[in-house]
Amino acid sequence: MLLVGVLWLGAPASAQTVPSGGSQPLPLSGAAYRVAQQGYDAYQRHDYAAAETHAREAIRQRPDLASLRLLLANAQAAQRRYSDASRTLNDAIRQLGPDAALVARRRAVDAQIAGATSARKGGNGRTAGRTVGRTAVVAGAGSPDQLTGRAYLAAQRAYKAYADKDYEGALNAVNEAVSLRPDVLRLRLLAIDAANAAGDLDAAWQEDLDAVQRFGDNDALRGRRLLIGARLAPKPGGAALAAYQGGAYAEAATLAREAIGYAPDKAGYRMQLLAALLAQNDLPGAEQAATEAIDAGIQPAATFHVLRGYARAAQGRAMDADADFAQALQGSADTAANAANAANAGSERDARITRAIVADVWTAEGEPQRALDLLAPLKPAGDDTDTLIDARRFEARQKLASAATGQASAEPSLQVANAARPILDCITDAYGSSCYVYPADPGFAARRASILAAQRGDKAAALAHAREAVAAAPRNAQHRVELINALDDAGDHRGAQQEARAALHDGLLDALLPLQAAYIAQRAGNDRRAFAYFAQADEAGQLPARASGDAGYSAYRAWFNEAAARYIERAIDYGTAPPDGAAPATQQQLQDLRNVHADATRTWGFTTSLNYRGAGLQPGVASGSAPGTYNNWQAGLEGYWRPFGALGDRMFEVYARAYDDFAAKGNVPSGISTALGAVGVRAKPFESVDAIVAFERLIPLGSRAPEDWLLRLAYSGGLGTERRLDVPSWWTVQDYAEVGHYVSHGWNYGTGYVEAGRTYRLDQISPKLTVFPYGVIGADYDSSINHQIPLGMGVGVSTRYWFRDSFYDSPRSFVDVSVQYRWRITGDNRAGGVFFGAVLSY
Repeated sequence: MLLVGVLWLGAPASAQTVPSGGSQPLPLSGAAYRVAQQGYDAYQRHDYAAAETHAREAIRQRPDLASLRLLLANAQAAQRRYSDASRTLNDAIRQLGPDAALVARRRAVDAQIAGATSARKGGNGRTAGRTVGRTAVVAGAGSPDQLTGRAYLAAQRAYKAYADKDYEGALNAVNEAVSLRPDVLRLRLLAIDAANAAGDLDAAWQEDLDAVQRFGDNDALRGRRLLIGARLAPKPGGAALAAYQGGAYAEAATLAREAIGYAPDKAGYRMQLLAALLAQNDLPGAEQAATEAIDAGIQPAATFHVLRGYARAAQGRAMDADADFAQALQGSADTAANAANAANAGSERDARITRAIVADVWTAEGEPQRALDLLAPLKPAGDDTDTLIDARRFEARQKLASAATGQASAEPSLQVANAARPILDCITDAYGSSCYVYPADPGFAARRASILAAQRGDKAAALAHAREAVAAAPRNAQHRVELINALDDAGDHRGAQQEARAALHDGLLDALLPLQAAYIAQRAGNDRRAFAYFAQADEAGQLPARASGDAGYSAYRAWFNEAAARYIERAIDYGTAPPDGAAPATQQQLQDLRNVHADATRTWGFTTSLNYRGAGLQPGVASGSAPGTYNNWQAGLEGYWRPFGALGDRMFEVYARAYDDFAAKGNVPSGISTALGAVGVRAKPFESVDAIVAFERLIPLGSRAPEDWLLRLAYSGGLGTERRLDVPSWWTVQDYAEVGHYVSHGWNYGTGYVEAGRTYRLDQISPKLTVFPYGVIGADYDSSINHQIPLGMGVGVSTRYWFRDSFYDSPRSFVDVSVQYRWRITGDNRAGGVFFGAVLSY
């Protein structure tokens, strides 16, 4: 956004004076602004000594502002120290150049000194003693405007009253003197100063205009008029803004012109006039207003050139517009090139906004390649102009694609008028008007309303306005992002995901910065696209270290395991040793990152188990019982391989296993004769559902083992099942269910349970050791035995020790031992008794 405005501190000197060299001083801000404001306030209270003190401090901080030198000189003059005031002004002119206001004030002060000196020489001692320091307009003997008689006495009273801060009395007396001697300019200047000091700005303004009518304009009158006008202009400026916001654009233009009449040197009011004229689509009027600002030398000239260029292009005068654009681009480039410190950073920003506006016009005129060439040199600046620039590149590329397919567009001038009109966003206060210039955006007003609603905590209104912004500019990707954020803030996370998917479907993510697009694609659930954008941001040097984890998660879910591991490692490095000022990652955040790294780098593993009373204790599908057995011990070993590596929240493994039953009670097979092998494949096909399907070939290793094909389906879920580091204990619920079908024999089986309890981390022994006491309810079914469903309920305890961890990996292996006792509720004896299980997962 381009900021052009005025800063009037309510003092007898402007806070911004353009040096004669033509360069615009930096705006008064920060500590210097506050000190200067104190000085101006003291001056208004007629505490001239305090005003002088504050002025000196402000000058120490900002010696480049003529306005502060004027404040100091005025404070000295008000204390009748005219020689000091003259020296202050001489020093200022020598250091800052012949500024018009400084020169005019020095002439007035020197005239006061000369008048006082002449009075001392020409009058008796008694008169001279009374007039020193307050008879600045009383001419010496021989002057063509020498005062005598009643006029002299009235002037004497006027100056005494002015010196005594009786400004009403001074004004009455000087008006009497003026009525007697209307031909004396000095009396008119005193009348203007007295009316101004009395707070009657309208009277001071009229006095100045009347003096111009009689004496012609000069520096003294012009300088006073600029100061008084700067104090009068905010009133019509504020009224113009109110009319504009109410849709009364013609009235707004009239009031803006009134403000310009008072303060013709202030850019803010001219911008208000342009805003009102553009809102009425008065393109000739806008062109004329911009021309008047350019001819008057109002800064920044580049802003007025680019706005006039738009007005001309919208009238179909492309060549004239390009001439203005050349001036604007050159002017903004020169300003940016001359930026010597951080305070001048706005100049580079202005240059970027200027290019964006010109690109809008050229794209609308059917020259998108020209717009792309204009934007090509612009590198990311790290502010909101980045999104504006990327959006215009995206639009230009879209127009190029349309041109390639032969799609016709509307009349260029109409396209410019409708699609490229810049936004002028103005604000006013007691000190004047300032306007920000943005590139075209039909949804700007709704977006602003959404931001304001969010700031006051009205989430519903913020969401409604965000929807309005999208409706006004559906191809504006930034508005889509803001709508997604508004939905999230309102708690509608499903709606936010839907909007993210819609933005992805509409092809708008390429209009965003790569990092921003990555997060929207991630929100939409498309991790492949998200990772592509993360990688693009990384390649361009725009991926902050704190975002490495998010890039790693998307790479992991998109099955780019090597990249996932690399980004997760960067995230862990950053989280454990962040730069100064950044908060380190929590232990749980690091644990989550290490969990992903461990899984992304795993391609194989094995599990060995020992169970008593079936496979119902351990989640997963590593173990299983031979049909028709129970109340037996079972030992098993399984190895698996991931041919495609980790698949994020999905899984595909090839496995081979072998197990046998032993120590079985009753007349059931037991021992080596039950040894059974299997080879198979299993997969987790769904990201959000922890369900596994497996198909395997059973290979009999013992004489009593079956040969068959087995189809299995397992589901596990719960909460608190992972080891936590943020708290020492947590609630845990885990549920497991498995069903299987022996294809050749036609047998079916099922097993399931739910365990609920609290997990404790035994830090006093090892933070890798946990214990989980719980209550359990479980059921089994086996058609090879009978068609009953034994159901039991009981209590149990599990303990698990984790190991094989590293700096980048969470523990990759564990040993788990569990024992429980169930009381039979229904069914046969399988439902009750002791259950035991031990698992080593490596």
